[in-house]
Amino acid sequence: QKALEAATVPDCSFEGCSRCGVCGTDFGHNVVVAPLPIPEFAGEFVPNGDRKQRFRVWFGKLGDMALVGHLDLLRLFDRVVRRANLPISFTGGFHPLPRISLANALPLGVTSTGEIVDFELTESMDADLFREKLAAQLPENMPIYRVESIDVKAPSANQLLEAAEYVITVAVAGALPENEIFDMENTAPVSVAPDAHWEAWVKAIVETEAFWWDHTTKSGKTQQVNLRDRLQKLELVDPSSDTQAEGKAVLRYTGSCRNDGNLLRVEHIVLMLEQVSQLEVQILQVQRRQLILGYT
Repeated sequence: QKALEAATVPDCSFEGCSRCGVCGTDFGHNVVVAPLPIPEFAGEFVPNGDRKQRFRVWFGKLGDMALVGHLDLLRLFDRVVRRANLPISFTGGFHPLPRISLANALPLGVTSTGEIVDFELTESMDADLFREKLAAQLPENMPIYRVESIDVKAPSANQLLEAAEYVITVAVAGALPENEIFDMENTAPVSVAPDAHWEAWVKAIVETEAFWWDHTTKSGKTQQVNLRDRLQKLELVDPSSDTQAEGKAVLRYTGSCRNDGNLLRVEHIVLMLEQVSQLEVQILQVQRRQLILGYT
């Protein structure tokens, strides 16, 4: 009642007893509990940095997991391995981190069925047991497709990464403004009829030798990049689909996806489509189907 009324309770050493229950049989004598002994300092915690085994995991990011960013995904894996009680190895240095390495960062809002992550462990364990423990702690929209045991001295997935395959849904939004048409000099002319549609535009991109694009580096310098060199394959998925009548199309492309900056983004495919069609193209949906590793 006094707590609900926010009433001040006087010190019973100088005032009357408030019957709090702390005192012993003799009012005014508080029960004193001796503090626990301070344990001897044995040094700071040093995480285990042994590297006994590496697992390469192919997984997906579906549904709402597309809204989880790259750094949040790394924190998620950190919590998952601790909850699964997996013997994860740690890096050295002042700020040790778990040896969990993603092959490539997936853009926010993009789903995927072919992400790759490497785990390094301090103890050897069976691949099926590792997969079972990991899958039991992962969210529902992060399925595991495959787990392989890799030599700990082998190159990591982000070092072997060469290309990526995407499936994108795009739509025509309207005429392309003249100031957004970039220079295509030294490009082989491609004849595209004004009323042509997706099949002709895809064919025009494949037959064009160069799409020059001005890339601004981190230092502020401008470099001309031929986007066509980064495109390996482009095709129209289900040309007979009714989506084309609605101005939409589903495209599948394979492009360079290396962590040294040689990367073909979805926006680059849209730029190529806009140049051959002279129309504004919007991205409706993006899914990364797989990451392609260049084994040596």
